[in-house]
Amino acid sequence: MTNDSSEATEGQVIASIENQQNPNQKIDLVYLPDENGFSTAGIRAHFDLPEILIPAHLVAQDMHLMGAIVSTILERVSRACEQDDAFEYASRFEVMGREFSMAPRGDRVVLEAADAPGWATDGEA
Repeated sequence: MTNDSSEATEGQVIASIENQQNPNQKIDLVYLPDENGFSTAGIRAHFDLPEILIPAHLVAQDMHLMGAIVSTILERVSRACEQDDAFEYASRFEVMGREFSMAPRGDRVVLEAADAPGWATDGEA
């Protein structure tokens, strides 16, 4: 395995998520103070997809929910890879009655809650 996510790992690892079906697919959640958030580290190395940036306020609100979201995404990406299917992050989705969006920002995608300022107007013209 190569470490193509070295810029994401410059922060402090606060958690790791391991794919239950394939334990070699481990994704770290890294705190990035300059981004005021947490980034996955390992998605690019394992799947050649952008890392996910989660704003700190979302993690502070419900760390377990954010972990569940990243874990679910990891399982779906892994399943698509095993079946040789293409995978794209969903731009909007619902988890436990809450709506979220994911939008590209630089070399990552950013996870946001639906109630974030400007969410309803982002990307809609």
